[in-house]
Amino acid sequence: MSIRDEISAASARLGLTMDQLAEVPDPEGRALFDAFLSRFTGGVDARWWWEHFTLPDTSVRFDDGSGYLRILELVPDGHEKVWFVAEDGLLPYYPVYDATPMAAQQVICECYRFEYYLISKDLSWLLCENHHDYVVAIGEDIQRRMPKDIA
Repeated sequence: MSIRDEISAASARLGLTMDQLAEVPDPEGRALFDAFLSRFTGGVDARWWWEHFTLPDTSVRFDDGSGYLRILELVPDGHEKVWFVAEDGLLPYYPVYDATPMAAQQVICECYRFEYYLISKDLSWLLCENHHDYVVAIGEDIQRRMPKDIA
């Protein structure tokens, strides 16, 4: 099952509307993917973007793997539309969704673990979680929301 299938099934189970979560079709999806790479990795198309970030970032590790449960605490607005990108190394590019952070968090909770990226529409910030349980933030608006100490 591809990540697209997994997200589609989770969205259906949750009863999400297209206004809450919708995959961006080609060629726009590919163009956005390339724009994200240009902005955050200097154009490097690697499986793990976080290894190639070119902008200053802040990261914190959640030992219990619960970073995705904190999305709504970390983003500026849980109802604001953002780009939601799901990592899938088997696809030619990662699928891009037009989503709210709230819907993205709900979907992530319903799926098997995968790396994801939430990106503001104006590309001013990025929030991701990797397979090492690190949540990484780029952009002043989101970096200042990152916890300083994890209890």
